[in-house]
Amino acid sequence: DEALDAALISAAQKVEHYEIASYGCLVTYATLMEHEEARDLLQMTLDQEKETDSKLTEIAMSEANISA
Repeated sequence: DEALDAALISAAQKVEHYEIASYGCLVTYATLMEHEEARDLLQMTLDQEKETDSKLTEIAMSEANISA
């Protein structure tokens, strides 16, 4: 069902947005505390979360929401 797919993508994006906000704060904290290794690892994770969010947006725009 297309509406269910759109709802699932929306729920997944809500989780991604929470994770992006959380990792963004952690990157800032690690930077302020001068923990470079932690900052770099957290930044990599943040970048991955942003990539996942972008992919979900592409899916939503190209398939699920159009059909729903």
